[in-house]
Amino acid sequence: MQKFKYLLIPGRHQAITKFQIDNIRQLLKSKVASSSTEVIWPVTSANHSGTQRNPISGSRRLGIIEAVSSHEGIPSEVYLITNMTAKPNFAHYLIEEIRLQSNGRVDISPNNTLVICSTKEVAQQYMDLGYQIDTAEYDKTFTVKRGFRPWDVVEEIIKSGKDWRDNGVVWGELHPVCYDHFERYGLGDQIVGIFSDPLIDSEDGDITQTRDYTTYRKAFEDGAIRKVTEFADYVQPGRIMDVGCATGETLRLLTKRPGLFESDFYGVEAARPLYQICQQRKDSGDFGDSNVFFYQRNIMRSELFAHNSLNMIITMALTHEIESYLGRKELLKFIKRMYGILAPGGVYLNYDVVAPNDKDRVVYCILNEADGDNPADVNRKLSVADTPDFLHSLSTAARFRRFIIDFRASENDQINVKYETIDDQEYVVLKHHELCEFLAKKDYTDNWISEMHERFCFWEYGEWTDALQKVGFEISAGSTTKQNPWLIENRFAPAAKVFEKQGKLLVPVEQPVTNILLVAKKPI
Repeated sequence: MQKFKYLLIPGRHQAITKFQIDNIRQLLKSKVASSSTEVIWPVTSANHSGTQRNPISGSRRLGIIEAVSSHEGIPSEVYLITNMTAKPNFAHYLIEEIRLQSNGRVDISPNNTLVICSTKEVAQQYMDLGYQIDTAEYDKTFTVKRGFRPWDVVEEIIKSGKDWRDNGVVWGELHPVCYDHFERYGLGDQIVGIFSDPLIDSEDGDITQTRDYTTYRKAFEDGAIRKVTEFADYVQPGRIMDVGCATGETLRLLTKRPGLFESDFYGVEAARPLYQICQQRKDSGDFGDSNVFFYQRNIMRSELFAHNSLNMIITMALTHEIESYLGRKELLKFIKRMYGILAPGGVYLNYDVVAPNDKDRVVYCILNEADGDNPADVNRKLSVADTPDFLHSLSTAARFRRFIIDFRASENDQINVKYETIDDQEYVVLKHHELCEFLAKKDYTDNWISEMHERFCFWEYGEWTDALQKVGFEISAGSTTKQNPWLIENRFAPAAKVFEKQGKLLVPVEQPVTNILLVAKKPI
C-alpha cells in the first residue's frame, strides 16, 4: 500500500473538531502513513476575518491549529492562504502557494500526499489532479455523514446565540483545546455577534454587494481634504474615533495636526474591503508614528468602548447609510449610543448629505433632455456590467425616468411624481427633497445599483438638531448647512430648472444646500 509523506487538509478551519483529530490519528497509525508523515493545514481566506464566511481571523485559526496539534502530538505545518474568488483550479494554486511559502521544502504531489476533504466539489479538484481522497466526515460517495464537520459546529453556535456554551453539540464536538480558545478569546461570542449584525448583507462582510470600491475610495479621498479643513478646528484631542472610517483618510489628515499629536485615533469600519485598505495603509506607514488602531466592527454591535470614554467621535457620510439600510429607529439608537460613549465635554461631529431647507415644498422642474439620449423605453433589464454605460448615455430627463423605477424599489419606498403642463411646457412635480435625491446621485452611474438603496435627503437641518438635542447634546456654533459649489455648478444647475408656485406664477427656486456639519457637545 502507498505510504504518504503528507496528509493535506485544505479548508478555512474556523474550528477543529474531535472527529477531525480522531480521523487524523487513525490515518497516522494506518498503513498509508509512515513515522515521518506530516499533516499540512492550508488555512484558506486567511486574510479575511470578521465576516459571516470567515468570522475568525487567519492568525487566530493558525493559533488554534498549532495549539491542538501540539496538545495531541501531531506533526503539523500551517500555511496561510490568501482569499481568492471561486476558480476551478484553486487546488493547483493552493499547492503551489505552499511550495513557495516553504521555499520548496514542502513539494506536494499525488505521489506523496493524501488529501483529507469532505466537500465533494473541493475534493473533485484534487481528484482531477490525480490525488487520492480521504472523505473524513462523509462516506466515499459523499452521501452518508459520519460526523460533524467544523462548520456544522459553527452553525450550532450561530443557532444557539448567546447560549452557545449550553449547546451539547458545541462542547461535545469541538476539540477541548479549540473550545478553550473559543472561550478565552471570545471567539464564540464573536461569531454570534457577526451573524446577528443587520448591517452586513453579504457573507464576505460588505454593506452592499454592488458597490465599486475603487470608485467609492477615489470619491471619498478626493473630498476628505476639503471636509477635514472645514471641521478640523472642532476636533478635540484625546481619544478620537472615526466611525465608518472608510479608507482611514480622515484620520490620516488629522494625525498631521500638531494639536492632536498625542491623541489616540480609532478607525471603525464595517465593510471588509475598506477595512483591509486601512490595514494596508497602516502597514505601509501612511499614518507615521501616530497611535492609530483599526477595527472591523459595526459599532452598534460592539463593546469596544465603554460609556464616557471617548473625547471625540466623527462620522462622515455614514448616518445616511444607517438610515437607508437599517432604518430610522436604528439611526436614533446610533445617536444615543454616540452620546453614551462620549465623555462629558466630548464632541460628536457629523458631516453628511442633507435635505434642502423646507424640504417638503412642492417644486416644478424642467429636466434637461439635450444632454443625452431619450429612448422611449428606459426600463430594460440590465446586468451590473452594462448598467453604467447605458445610464451614462441617457439625458437627465431619461435618467430620471429610470431613477423613479429603481430608487428604493426593493424597500417599497419610492418617490411620488406627477406631471403638469403649463403654457405648453411639461413640468415634473414633486417634493424638493425628492428632486434633490435624484440630482445628488444621478451621476453615480458606476455605483447606480448600490446608490439606489440610499436616501440622502431624509432630514433637514432642524430635524437633525432636534434629534441630537433630544438625547442631551448641545448644538455648538460651528453647526451649519453647506452648499458644495462644484456639485451645484456641474451637477445640479445644468440638469434642471426648478420653480415653485407663488399664486399663479412659477418663481425660480434657489439652489439647495447639499451637506450638513453638526458639532454636538455632551454637557459637562
